[in-house]
Amino acid sequence: MSPMPPPRHRRSGMPCRSVVVLASVAVACLLASCGATDIPAPRRTVTVTVDAPAASSGGAPATSTPAPTASPTSAAVPTVLAVGKQRGAPKSFAEAKGRIDAAKPAASGGGAFRSPSGNIVCRRGAGPAVSCEVREGRIKPPLPTICPEGGAKDIGRIELGAAGARPVCNTDTIRTGSEPALGYGSRTQPSGTTACLSEKTGMTCIDEAGRHGFFLARNSFVTF
Repeated sequence: MSPMPPPRHRRSGMPCRSVVVLASVAVACLLASCGATDIPAPRRTVTVTVDAPAASSGGAPATSTPAPTASPTSAAVPTVLAVGKQRGAPKSFAEAKGRIDAAKPAASGGGAFRSPSGNIVCRRGAGPAVSCEVREGRIKPPLPTICPEGGAKDIGRIELGAAGARPVCNTDTIRTGSEPALGYGSRTQPSGTTACLSEKTGMTCIDEAGRHGFFLARNSFVTF
């Protein structure tokens, strides 16, 4: 009897043993020659957190530079002071305004004027509103912080602004020599919110907007 032929695959007609061999070869190809062992491993993701510099209120990065501090000579100067004998000086805005309102206005007047003796000269403007200074009789400061270092050591001028009247240790001058005299007992012509009164005892000026004023005389001044 002749031997029986090996069974055939029903679809392709290929023997089953051949199919198994071919399948093994295909797997080997896939794993070796097809680069299965070269498949890259999944990448690791690393998150780096960077601390940004803190922002200031204006949006700019904050720095370690210390804030500047005020010099002792630039400290705020009180606007209520009284120095010298203060003969005939008003002590308050209300008292000064009452005197000025009761005085007769000058026949003429501009932005600058002087006392009849010429020792006090004044100027009215936008800032400061009024300034008056003495030629003789400069005043020793009542506080060491009034006169900055490197400048004059005594007070020669009072400047009146919205925040009040402040003594100034000036080295300059507002005097031109051409200021008209404001007679004793006369007040300046109306101009804005400021007014000044010339008296034998000294010069008084006020600013009605800020309700501040000052009195200036030889070796004496009052601010209120």
